[in-house]
Amino acid sequence: LKEAAAREGATLGPEADYDALLDEVTALVEMPTVYAGRFEREFLEVPQECLILTMRQNQKYFPLFDAEGRLAERFLLVSNLRPADPSRIVQGNERVVRPRLADARFFFETDRRTKLADRVPQLATIVYHGKLGTQLERVERLRKLATRIQMKLPRGAAGMPYADRAALLAKADLVTLMVGEFPELQGIMGKYYAAADDEEPSVVRAIEQHYWPRFAGDHLPDGDVSIAVALADRLDALAGLFSIGQVPTGDKDPFGLRRAALGVIRILVERKLDLDFH
Repeated sequence: LKEAAAREGATLGPEADYDALLDEVTALVEMPTVYAGRFEREFLEVPQECLILTMRQNQKYFPLFDAEGRLAERFLLVSNLRPADPSRIVQGNERVVRPRLADARFFFETDRRTKLADRVPQLATIVYHGKLGTQLERVERLRKLATRIQMKLPRGAAGMPYADRAALLAKADLVTLMVGEFPELQGIMGKYYAAADDEEPSVVRAIEQHYWPRFAGDHLPDGDVSIAVALADRLDALAGLFSIGQVPTGDKDPFGLRRAALGVIRILVERKLDLDFH
């Protein structure tokens, strides 16, 4: 794969990003042969995370990147066939990927017609938990928590309007077409849509980063507003779910409360924050 990418003058990106796909494809083929395909450059107007996900998840392709880490209009596919003329295999896969990329473009263009802020009321239709209300009710709790936390951070009261705005918009992308199709993109798509709506940069950043860290060793949120909303999100989940008896057991943690608690600890320790939450 790396040799094929090099022949295309591109790279596969960070190994951790395609490791799982490599294992999956290895289990699917007996005599693997790697071919390179292309798609129209106009699809690159869509956020690259969307295109990468649909290629990897739906088609089992390996997207290629340029030297700066930007998605290129090329991909690698792995086939079990090794004909003298592989052009039909390549052309067939190129025909297959176009509708997938067109769907991603349609979702993105359609979502952008509605401002993120105008989507917030729709969160009333999504139940967060039967005993803890809807996502809209949760957003109201996040706004109160985030602004209180923001007061204890370096920017203090100056950052409160931005923390409130970021908490208001943080979950709005849950009702978009793109996140409905690819739940893994929540926060990421919110960032793009907020930027398109000309939201303040710290608000845009916080919408994506309030999910950080997503896993052990992941990046931490950067900046007061992002930290305030990230802590609010985790503290609300911990307090709410523990209060209704949804406590992790030795082998089960369906709501990811251990991960949420470790996220709070990492943010406080590694960002050197001394906060009193009383």
